[in-house]
Amino acid sequence: MSIERIFLAFLLWLVCFVMLPLQISGKSEYLDPEGPDAFMRLERVNILVETGNWHDNHIQRAGAAGGADLHWTRPMDILILAVAAPLLPFMETRDAIELAGVVFPALMSLALVFLCLWAVVPLMQQKNLLLVVIMLAVQPVIQDYVGVGRVDHHALLAVLTAAVLGCLIRLSRTGKSGNYALCAGAISGFGLWVSLEFLTIYVPVTIGLGACWLVWGQKWRKANRDFAIATLVVSVIAIVIEVPTQDWFIAWYDRISVAQAFLVLCPAIFWGAIASLCERRPTLGLRLGMAGFYGAVCLFLISQILPNLFIGPLAEADPRIGAIWYDNVSEMAPLFGKWRQVILNCLLAFAAIIYSGFVLFGQLHPERRQMSLWLIIVLIFAGALALAHIRAGLYLSVVAVIAAGPLLEDLLIWANRHFKGWRKGATGFLVRAGVILGPFLLAFAVGSIANGLKTSEAVAANTKEAPKCNVKKMAEALSAERFSGQKKLLRFVNNIDVGPEFIYRTRHHFLAVPYHRNGDSIYDTFDLLTATDYERSRALLDKYEINYILLCFNASEGIYYKKPDNISSLYSRLQAGELPDGITAVPAPAPWRLYKYKAMTP
Repeated sequence: MSIERIFLAFLLWLVCFVMLPLQISGKSEYLDPEGPDAFMRLERVNILVETGNWHDNHIQRAGAAGGADLHWTRPMDILILAVAAPLLPFMETRDAIELAGVVFPALMSLALVFLCLWAVVPLMQQKNLLLVVIMLAVQPVIQDYVGVGRVDHHALLAVLTAAVLGCLIRLSRTGKSGNYALCAGAISGFGLWVSLEFLTIYVPVTIGLGACWLVWGQKWRKANRDFAIATLVVSVIAIVIEVPTQDWFIAWYDRISVAQAFLVLCPAIFWGAIASLCERRPTLGLRLGMAGFYGAVCLFLISQILPNLFIGPLAEADPRIGAIWYDNVSEMAPLFGKWRQVILNCLLAFAAIIYSGFVLFGQLHPERRQMSLWLIIVLIFAGALALAHIRAGLYLSVVAVIAAGPLLEDLLIWANRHFKGWRKGATGFLVRAGVILGPFLLAFAVGSIANGLKTSEAVAANTKEAPKCNVKKMAEALSAERFSGQKKLLRFVNNIDVGPEFIYRTRHHFLAVPYHRNGDSIYDTFDLLTATDYERSRALLDKYEINYILLCFNASEGIYYKKPDNISSLYSRLQAGELPDGITAVPAPAPWRLYKYKAMTP
């Protein structure tokens, strides 16, 4: 790319990914972290700096006894510290980490823009590359995860997705493995270290590359071998670095462990040893039979040894919290039945699948035929996962933008060819404008950026006229002398979604945090607030030595606790002002409601 186009791409990124989203969001403080995960991630990084305990995944001032257990891994923490490092001479460590975390998603969106441009360079003319930036900008799920302040590893996973696809596109174009397969495998291994959510990309890519070997034979075996071995090597290195030595052979299903090492070992063995046997009699039937038999053996072994691999991260979750919390989180919901969300998240991918099908089976760009096979498989698998789980729409959108870039260019070429001359100039201009601005028009028509995937808090803010509870103001109140001057740690029952922010902004302990490994505290918070027998609530207050109950009745999660047929629950009684014996109201910034539990608080 020329310097001029790089500069234009940067300006488009600045406008479409930073300035416009901040303006649309209506945030009063642009440099504040946003969302529970952002605050918990920053607290986790601060604890790492303070203690230096690499292997401790607990937040002591959260959850039940022993603290809240997090399934996150360290690469994201180290990247935040790397961004914060240049700021340390100019500000306090905690402030530098917060600022680094807040700007990190913007840096990831910048990296995503340029990696997507790099990925499609072999497929598009340079003059049309900026169309890719426009398509990225109107993907609502991408905008949601790369917004300023959202300190989240999903933006990093989107960047890694673009990097893997860029390597594989070059691999497909050259027809030689070179270093591209190794790079794609190493990046995939790193993605699995960051989060097992990267299986959303790794699994269909592995299947897609294998399909290329089935159809075209020997020249794809080396590419598959290099990709599989590089993924395995980086995954093993990740386990050695991330996991304590005594836990190396313990299987976990929500973070990198020996279970995932076994998963990536299976294709490495096949491509490193077994697939070469097929080259003696290189027929499609032999390759298909060998791959099918080996795949069946691997699936059988997994079902017998590590069956929870089929369940995934939820295997580590307490099944009691599914119906009361996990199933109500918007990011975990399916797209089925939500036509607007399906259009916004899947229409571009559907168009890319059809276009890639023409390339694969027709005469359009025959040099891209092999690439189209694995690309279609990745699009179909990622699309199916997105329909079942909204969060997977992030990776689907990245793949769809890269796959649809050449489609948009071909449409422009067609328009330029068919609408020439002064008589057709106006029509041609309108057609070209429609092609270029089409993604924007569709996005706004369906309600993309303003009405795309939102957090539960954002939904509540738009659907209710009641004032939103300001956590920062309440945290300042809890930092006053009457609270912060206490010698012992004060313990609070709280709304689940705001627990991480209170932990970050105060020195107190908060029972509920929205992370699936903390089933006891989530379930007991629900049980405590929904119990109609106050003795049950009292027993739980005593169990956790609770001093205060802090609630925001305007929060959207109130639907978890308040049922129309359950007006005698503790939650409903507190909201109505009917306080049980032993609980008294304490002044708090409106609309927060704070209650003292006398048995534990003098």
